[in-house]
Formats: sequence, C-alpha cells, structure tokens
Amino acid sequence: MNYQNWEGTEDTRYGYGSMLDGFIKAAPKTVKFDPKASVSVYMGVPFGCKGWLKGTYRVCSTMWETTELPFNFTHYLPLYDHIIVPNDIEAEMFGRHHKKVDVVPLGVDTSWYKPIDVPRHNRFQFRAGGSLWARKGLDVTIKAFEKLNLPDADLRIKIAPHARDMPDTKFGPNIYFDTQWMTEEQKGEWFAGADCFIAASRGEGFGLMPLQTIAMAVPTIVSLTTGQIQFSHLATGTVSCAKEKSSTVGYWDEPNVDELAEQMLHHYRNREQVRTQAVINSVEAEDFSWKKATAKLLKVLPTGTLFDGEIHEKPNVIFKVQAIKRVTADIGNRSYRHSPGDIFDVTKGDYQVLSDAGVVKLP
Repeated sequence: MNYQNWEGTEDTRYGYGSMLDGFIKAAPKTVKFDPKASVSVYMGVPFGCKGWLKGTYRVCSTMWETTELPFNFTHYLPLYDHIIVPNDIEAEMFGRHHKKVDVVPLGVDTSWYKPIDVPRHNRFQFRAGGSLWARKGLDVTIKAFEKLNLPDADLRIKIAPHARDMPDTKFGPNIYFDTQWMTEEQKGEWFAGADCFIAASRGEGFGLMPLQTIAMAVPTIVSLTTGQIQFSHLATGTVSCAKEKSSTVGYWDEPNVDELAEQMLHHYRNREQVRTQAVINSVEAEDFSWKKATAKLLKVLPTGTLFDGEIHEKPNVIFKVQAIKRVTADIGNRSYRHSPGDIFDVTKGDYQVLSDAGVVKLP
C-alpha cells in the first residue's frame, strides 16, 4: 500500500480546490490517504501550509504565472523537499530557487466535462471567466468584443463573488456578468451555452476552464501563455502574446487584442465550421484526464508508509533583510540593533513589522 497525505483547500470553487479534488478522486486503489503518511503533498501557495509531521517527505504542488517568483514564495520553497509545477516554463523558474522540481500537468474530468446539448441562443454567445480580472485578460476580451461591435452577439463573463481587481466601470451594451456561485452542473450548462469561449489570459499555471470547454466541444480561443500552451493545439483559435510588466513581479504575457478580435470574428462568421472542429478536438482532451495526471504525479512521488510519531512541525521561515535606517527594535523576546547597510536574519512576522516601519528591505 502507498500511503499519501494530499491536502490543501477542499473548496472546489477555487482553482487549488479543484486541483486537489481532481487528483484525489483519480487516485488508484493502491493509494491510501492518511494524515500520518510519510509523504505529504500540499497543493497551494507555498506559504499556505500549516505544517507537517516530523520526518515527513514534504512536497508542494504549486504555480505562479509571471517570470519571477514573489519573495513569499522563494522564502518558503526551501522548507519543502520537492516542488511540483504544472508546466515546463514554471519548472525553469522554480528551478532557480529549488534543486528538485518536477512537472505534472493538471487535468479535466472527461466523464463530467463532455459535449452536452443545451438550448441555443438566437444571439451569438461569446463567454469568458475568472476571478482575477487582469491576469485572466478579461479587459482584453472586452476590448476585442467592443472593437467588433457585432449587431447580434453577447459577451457573458463568469466572475466569482470573491473576484479581485474588477474595475468599477460601466461597460458597453451586450456585456453581461454572471457573478453568482455555480454548481458543477450549472457551470457545465453555462459553458455549453457558449458559441465561443475565450481564455485570453496573461498567465496560467495550467488553465482549467479552457480545457473544460475544449472537452465539452465548445469552440475555444486561448492565448499562448505558460500553462495553456500545452493544450493550445486542441483550441479552435490561438492568440499570440508579448511580454509586459505584470501587476505583481516580473513580466507576464500580453495577448494581442487585434488577433483576438480577428479570431472572434472568424468564430462568429464560421459557427458550424469551428463547432465541427471543436467536436473533433474534444476527443483528444482525454490526453489530459485526471487519471493520467494522477499517474504522472504518483510516478514522481516516493511510495509512502505510515508514521508512528505525531510530532507536528510548523513552518519556520527566516528572512535575510538589510537595514536601510538605524534599527532599534524589541519584538517579543527578540532585540534588533543594526546600522544602515547591515544584513541580518529575521522571522517572517518580524520582517513584516520592520518593513512596515520602513527600516529594512530585502537585500
């Protein structure tokens, strides 16, 4: 028996929750999940894990969508024995900060996300979605849609109630937002109602939604960014990107608005042709099934056993910082006395206090 402990958020309305759910449900019967397993895989941002049993083989299955990792990633990565990312581009980036990185793509449940019949609309339905406005390129999608000014087309955007960075702006006619939580069944019907789904993302660890629509035989346009590149051959349209400064750190991919508009117009004018191609492509989505993704995950993980001990260890992160002003601080039972230019170690909490005070920076 192979004992594993795979954990993270269990809420499948979020990307990491869908990821955890997909891997666990597709695990073979030879895998037994137990919190005392000697192999622990945390699926989420590296700083989100609350700790492990002492002696655990520590794995983080994670992702980031620009060309550089933020400091709260890089400082936590050394706590893990093994890092797993969903695409080759991120493997190179994470490999700059960790010696053991493997690539395991995510997947799609092809028994659920498959072609279904729903009532068709008399207006052409462009659809898009995501909870991060800028990274998902929803502004790019709107620009392309408004540029076309089609007389009998709608753009519907699925955006979750917790969505961040959505602008407080009134958009033009025929643009609608669906902001309620949806069940898996409702989401599938919403996807199936599209004549064209658009994923003009600026960066993706993988890209669950466009792969789901591809598996459903919905004509799908994707930007050629990071994770989406690996299944872009199954899309009915692609959009090139150029590197631009991201809103966080590093650079991300800026989709070409003119190309997107051209692709949207092609889908609008050739509805039956692209839908026929989408049906053909949907068969190949099986190459990205959760079953195959889970097999790849198990191949790069060691076989686990059960621990007898129950000593729990919390993450202990130490930051190196540089004083930019004279530092004279007592935080808890720790004292800091440093001159400008000094480099010294602090805990995560102390770094936040000293950084907020404007007396230190990351060197």
